[in-house]
Amino acid sequence: MITIIAEFDAVNIEEFKKCAVNVVRDTRKEKGNLSYKIYQDRKVPSKFIFIEEWLNDTAIEQHNQSKHFLKFLEDIKAVTNGDVKITELSKIPSVFC
Repeated sequence: MITIIAEFDAVNIEEFKKCAVNVVRDTRKEKGNLSYKIYQDRKVPSKFIFIEEWLNDTAIEQHNQSKHFLKFLEDIKAVTNGDVKITELSKIPSVFC
């Protein structure tokens, strides 16, 4: 399993939320997507964080080329500052996790 954390800074919060709702809805239907959630920072309302869980790299590659994801990237250009921080994580197997 691969976890991706993507952080965005919105300059238009309501428009960003509209774009985010659409991409979340469509991404959750993708084969290989285990979880895809968006969060808004409680102290800095313009900061949004996606936490995604994927089965493998193939699923991520297919997502990155999907029509709805490419549309999302295009749509948010006007409503974010353009800087996106991406962190990719691999889960460490453990009896405690």
